[in-house]
Amino acid sequence: MNTTSINHTNNIKFKRSVQLKMSFDVDVDILDDGEIQLIEYIVERMDLSSIINCYSRNGRKPAVWAHSMLKILFLCYSNGIVSCRKIEEFCRYDLRAKYFLSDQKPPSYSTINRFRNLIEDHTRSFLQQFVDILIEMGHVDLSAIYIDGTKIESYANRYTFVWRKNIERYQEKLRLRIAEYFNFSSNTNLEYLRKLTHKRYTKNKDHCIENEVIFVYGSGRRKSEIQKEQELLEGWIEKLDIYEKDLEIMGERNSYSKTDYDATFMRMKDDHMMNGQLKPAYNVQMASSGNFIVGVGGYQLPSDMNTLIPFVNQIDNLHPDQLHNVVADAGYESIENYKYLDEKDLIAYIKPANYEQKKGRKYKNDISRFENMIYHENIDAFECSQGKLLNRQKDTYRTRKKSDYREILHVYACLGCKDCPVNKECIKWSKKDNPEEKRISFSPEFRAYREESEKNCKSAEGVNHRINRSIQAEGAFSYLKDGLQYDRFRHKGMKKIVSDLELMSIGINLNTLLSKLKSGKAEFTYYKKAEKELA
Repeated sequence: MNTTSINHTNNIKFKRSVQLKMSFDVDVDILDDGEIQLIEYIVERMDLSSIINCYSRNGRKPAVWAHSMLKILFLCYSNGIVSCRKIEEFCRYDLRAKYFLSDQKPPSYSTINRFRNLIEDHTRSFLQQFVDILIEMGHVDLSAIYIDGTKIESYANRYTFVWRKNIERYQEKLRLRIAEYFNFSSNTNLEYLRKLTHKRYTKNKDHCIENEVIFVYGSGRRKSEIQKEQELLEGWIEKLDIYEKDLEIMGERNSYSKTDYDATFMRMKDDHMMNGQLKPAYNVQMASSGNFIVGVGGYQLPSDMNTLIPFVNQIDNLHPDQLHNVVADAGYESIENYKYLDEKDLIAYIKPANYEQKKGRKYKNDISRFENMIYHENIDAFECSQGKLLNRQKDTYRTRKKSDYREILHVYACLGCKDCPVNKECIKWSKKDNPEEKRISFSPEFRAYREESEKNCKSAEGVNHRINRSIQAEGAFSYLKDGLQYDRFRHKGMKKIVSDLELMSIGINLNTLLSKLKSGKAEFTYYKKAEKELA
């Protein structure tokens, strides 16, 4: 029986090509819920000349054009994608990114990172232009801004702290040691001792070169006296330079991180060790209006109190003559902030620090507080619960450490408190069994500002402003941290983290605007308390 064997080569050689179907439909349908069109509209309305001018006119063309890359960044940040490698993956496989890229190749993670570094100085301008578009559309009204702050952990390692008190203590010990070595007084200036140490070190070095002194190392070799002194002086010079550099990096702060010089160690709400541990972080401030973020700021000081003035200045410079009301919580209350807002003709809706405390029975029945005493304006004196007068004794001055603001304190005292029946309840600070004097002091200027702010907060408009602050300002941070999982920075340095926050704010604003447009809400968002509750 004859058999025919067909090997692989023969099979390929005699194979006939069979075409079943040829499709000429090359269209690609992208399911768009309006996000792509909205981003295109916003970017096309922005002035991008600042970043386009950063590209060189000579040489090869960029891998991706600036407007395409910006659209992709806005799209990714609105979806919580902030990693360069994740954005690269998004550009390769997502049809929305391919639509923005058109015929351009998907950018690599390094290209994305270079572009993000390129626009660091321009992200604030992008956010400002976006806010101007929202004002034009009627979604934002800057007559009232709602400010809140939070702390976000830095990318730095947690145990890389450098403390000011430690550095100053080490520096002082070294100063005393150098002064003792050169037989100088313990009060000798550090700078003079530094120059003396450098001078002695240089003199010894020249002596060693002229006399060809050889330095020896290792066991069994005896060092000369000049070698011992040189090594000692060299160690002192090195330590002095390190201490000086540490204090220069800190500036006015009390700490910094070795792996992120701009990060400051702060107490965070997220305490994984349950011991109040300090972590390297930044104090982030956001201002909102109409449920949109209108301003972002990053600061190194942990207290919100010291951030209000520079933050309001920043927004006022970007949007001049538009601010009228500033709404903030009790963490921003200080006489400097009150005075600043008063000088800028801005109405303060700052909740007093003792606002909730004053509602309690304990506060109202506390006879030691001057707020619960009767004030006689004609004689400028307070009357206590026992009918005794606290007369004005003198005026003192107190200087604020951070701002150098000098405020006047009025001091009142009653010298006839001995054997008073409520002696202990009235004079709580005294360690004596039967104190003779009751003394109170306060700033009349701060008291007047506080009373005015409290009056504003209790008004019908103030109640609505406080409702909007709690919903809008705190809601923005809630969406940032929990909604987009942005609970730790991915960059180092103040400039980079603020730029990243501004891109995140643009992404959040895009989501808010898209949601409003889809639901058909074209009016300005402003929450009001029910009329029955206000009555």
